[in-house]
Amino acid sequence: MAADLKSYIERVRARLDLGTQEEDEIVRELETHVEERLAELERNGLERDRALRQMLPRLGRPQALAREFRQAHSQATWHDGLTAAAAFLLVAALYATNLWSYPPAVTGVAALVVAVTLYGLWHRRPPWFYPWAGLALTLLAFCGYFAFVLLARAAQPMADGQFEALTVLGFAGALLYMPLALIIVASCIRAASRRDWLDASLMLSPTAPVVVWLAALHQHGGIYEAPSMAAADSALAMTFVLMAVAAALFVRAGTRTLKLATLIGAATIALLAISAVDGAQISLEVLIARTVLLFGFLFSPALLDMIPAHPFGPTAKQD
Repeated sequence: MAADLKSYIERVRARLDLGTQEEDEIVRELETHVEERLAELERNGLERDRALRQMLPRLGRPQALAREFRQAHSQATWHDGLTAAAAFLLVAALYATNLWSYPPAVTGVAALVVAVTLYGLWHRRPPWFYPWAGLALTLLAFCGYFAFVLLARAAQPMADGQFEALTVLGFAGALLYMPLALIIVASCIRAASRRDWLDASLMLSPTAPVVVWLAALHQHGGIYEAPSMAAADSALAMTFVLMAVAAALFVRAGTRTLKLATLIGAATIALLAISAVDGAQISLEVLIARTVLLFGFLFSPALLDMIPAHPFGPTAKQD
């Protein structure tokens, strides 16, 4: 049972994502609490192994306990909230000014997003990190669109029996990119969910409106046709302004209930954006289907959080 206790504490530490000094302090606090509780149970006549078997389940799941410790030790500031909002405001400005059609501007924004995301990773994912990480993931969607266009252009010549080296290499590369991108996204979702599924959902929030905008772009002729997308651009820009407000409130929220409420608000905004970008009236059935798909996508990290992960160690036994 001592091994079970050690495993439990290590699982809590692995999900704290705080500085080493803070993590050591929390582990000492947890070990002290456990020893005091064990001593109390032993004074009541229980053997140590039996006392451990009774106490471990009462501590709760390691991820839930780590979440409580982390929230108590890392209260976000308004600076964190504004930094989180800045990610979405940057994208809103890009679309409001139509700069998305200028490669140098897009390249500069993409480089900034990646740089800030890597900086946040280096600093152990501070509270403002996840909106920036979410935008970094949307870059995979843009690359996926280019891969889709490449596949479409290469498919016809290959169907006609033209197997030029560049065409075949381009087709193979684009085809391999799709599962690779999905693996990267799934890994990021899982890594974020290990800390808190709400953070993972916030990270996913910009993906849906961007994907819908890309679909609208394709319907208007694609990126190479320089289409007029004024209505869709305005809708997406306003969406990201509202999502920036939601992100700031999410980061500053002191309770999980408030975080969940702001996340639902962000999902609702994304749903409205999807309808606005389409520009056409949609039926009730389509709206319901989109709502189910969108909320299912954004809250999919919650499913990972529900999967049992042997919280008390593989050797734990029942009385």
